[in-house]
Amino acid sequence: MTQILPVLAAWLHGIDKFAQRADAPCSQGLEQEYCPHGTSHRHVLYTDYFIERVLPLPPELEGQRSRLARLASAHHRPDASSREEMALKLADCLSSGGDRVDGEADGGYKTARLESVFTNVQLDGKGMPQDAPPLRYRLLRLDDALEPADDSPIFPVTNAGESNSYKELYRNFLDALQEEKSLPLHMGVRHYAASLVSLLEQFTWCVPSSTYKTRADISLYDHAATTAAIVQSLLACPDKEQCLLLCGGEISGIQRFIFGAEGQADKGASKLLRARSLYLQALTRSVWLTLLDRLGLSPAAKIADAGGRYVLLLPDTPQAREILQDLHMEVETWLFKTFQGTVRMTFATVPLRPDDLERARFCERFECFNDALEEAKLRPFATVFRSGTSPVLSVNHKDYARYGECDCCRSRPATSLLDDRTPVCDLCRLLMEQVGRRLPTARYLIFTRSADGVELFGGLRLRLEAQDAKEDVLRAALDVVNMRGHDGFSAVPVAGHLPTVTQADLAQWKAEGRVHNVNGVDFMQGEPVQVGSPKTFAMLAEEARVAGPDGSRLRSVACLAACKADVDNLGLLFGMGFAAEGKQNLFSISRFAMLSRMLNHFFAAHVPRLMQREFPGMYLIFAGGDDLFALGPWSEAVRFAQRLRSDFGRFTGNNPALTFSAGLPVFKPRLPMRALRHAAEEALKASKDQPGKNAATLFGVTAEWPVFHRLCEDGQWLEELCLTGAVTQGFVRRMLGYARACGEFNQGDMRKGLYLAHMAYDMARNCDRSKVSPQDRERLQRMGQDKKEFPCKEMSITWALYRTRITGERNTV
Repeated sequence: MTQILPVLAAWLHGIDKFAQRADAPCSQGLEQEYCPHGTSHRHVLYTDYFIERVLPLPPELEGQRSRLARLASAHHRPDASSREEMALKLADCLSSGGDRVDGEADGGYKTARLESVFTNVQLDGKGMPQDAPPLRYRLLRLDDALEPADDSPIFPVTNAGESNSYKELYRNFLDALQEEKSLPLHMGVRHYAASLVSLLEQFTWCVPSSTYKTRADISLYDHAATTAAIVQSLLACPDKEQCLLLCGGEISGIQRFIFGAEGQADKGASKLLRARSLYLQALTRSVWLTLLDRLGLSPAAKIADAGGRYVLLLPDTPQAREILQDLHMEVETWLFKTFQGTVRMTFATVPLRPDDLERARFCERFECFNDALEEAKLRPFATVFRSGTSPVLSVNHKDYARYGECDCCRSRPATSLLDDRTPVCDLCRLLMEQVGRRLPTARYLIFTRSADGVELFGGLRLRLEAQDAKEDVLRAALDVVNMRGHDGFSAVPVAGHLPTVTQADLAQWKAEGRVHNVNGVDFMQGEPVQVGSPKTFAMLAEEARVAGPDGSRLRSVACLAACKADVDNLGLLFGMGFAAEGKQNLFSISRFAMLSRMLNHFFAAHVPRLMQREFPGMYLIFAGGDDLFALGPWSEAVRFAQRLRSDFGRFTGNNPALTFSAGLPVFKPRLPMRALRHAAEEALKASKDQPGKNAATLFGVTAEWPVFHRLCEDGQWLEELCLTGAVTQGFVRRMLGYARACGEFNQGDMRKGLYLAHMAYDMARNCDRSKVSPQDRERLQRMGQDKKEFPCKEMSITWALYRTRITGERNTV
């Protein structure tokens, strides 16, 4: 990292906007040195004071404190003879020039709040109403836990608070800087810089980068991030050259790798699923970490890394292109050898001139980058095959002689037996033992070149360590990812929620007769139960059953449901979403960085916290970028999907241009993972095929979210009618036939038109007027008479049937 000082200066050059609003002290007598004409842009004096008097520095940088202060403060009046100062000035202009949109933030600069960038998105004529009140973020730390529990800092509001909040937030920022845990000073410059960046994100994600004659919708953090990436690339170019390279890669085959190939045995599924998901995230990170290490660049080059896709800003030099070409060949060769073609990574590069970062041109260049990446996906392993490698995989049968094929992946020869029964390969064993088993209690992901850990690309290995990780292990690592917060090292939310057995769970299960003790061991559904252990799929399915008032009878079916969801039209949103008709395209490198980061935070950070607080029975397999895959007790999974849609609406300001769809297949707990994956994909596809998308699919019925919510409410109403004895389950089951007949009638089968008469007769004969209220009776009649929506009521009716089915007395082992 040869350019660490100007990169740090870029990260800190806007700290004055934060300090000035908090009425912090500033340097005196330096106006002629830093301020144009000696009077304007006095805010830079706060930056100088912060670095000279406040900022803790590691011993390696202490002697360069004044130089760092000068670099960060002089971008409005740089020394023309200093290449670093001139590069930082240009980087700041290129980043802010792309950010700034004509307008005016409400209030003065001390009271202005960051506007939600999502409210600017428009697509297919959909967007926020012209008269909609602005939505802004409150001045809170990104990780703050709020009351009530359903609130979050990432939800913008119409009233974002008073000006003194800046003082409180800044004071908390200064306190965090003094904590060795948050900003380690004796771990080397690399880990110091990563920790400082994490703190900046924690506290400046909600601070506007500019409010003067512009719309305040870009955060100080994202402006600093893109400025740091640009200045690093500019300084890595030969003198007097300004050639940049937008570079990225995307991993494919994610779901096939996570859920396994055809014929795979589902052994150790819970450990292996979460381990494989995390491994792919780490694998993607190992590729760009290795690339930047070979180029001598810091992670400031990263513009985005989420959902298996990364985007970097690099210098466009012959050396960089040669290193890139060699790395692409190495990655493809390693993946082909390691995963036999099931996991792939494609790459794309697009050259940029500085003026390509202006809004008028960046959208076009970014579309070229996306097109190049999509085109590369059509030629997987092209460089490998061009080098003469045969696409037909060679097999050494001697490797399979002792244990045969790995039962967990069906891709590699087994090298040992798991639990003395199941043949497994080295990778699957390591993933289960060193990743899956450690993940629930781990805090750090350590990317190291030591011999320990799971193999990644480029000689890197992955280790998972708890809070008490040894200092020498952390210091020697190329990168340390903090999965649990912004207090030290690289803060990266790694989505994961694993339901575990609590003492309260065990006590309740025993009271309801679900658990039986055999020879001192508790069993449920034939599986041992222990407090603190992960809940198996059979246990989660059992939790879908509901105990009666006396606990003697259990109702509802013991099934799971998956929730596979992703954002609709994401590719169009990045670019076209900021091109309102008749107006200039607002898409910029900073807006891309902010959109990517915020979307990833919603799925990778907010969703796991939501599960921990309100949906503890949900198992999160993967989440990040713009999608997720989770499963849990079927009724809880449906409620989770509804809540997820509600929170996404709050997160995006309920912008109608921003929607997501979900598939919710219901299945038995022993369904093979490959079949579950296929069912979830089909359900999500049905939702995406709905005109306008923005839909969910459950029990084979697809409906837009407003209708979906209404159908679920109808299901709960029918469930209550059954439980109170107002209607019988037999009547509700016949309603299912009427709903299907209505659908067939709508499709042209005239013989099915008698369903309405049959239903009317059924109600007259079997709905006791003394038990069914007039309002409920009228609602039942309206349900059958609505020919358009009655077929969709199959979802509501099936809900009621599943929830009211008596599934047995107290369980036995």
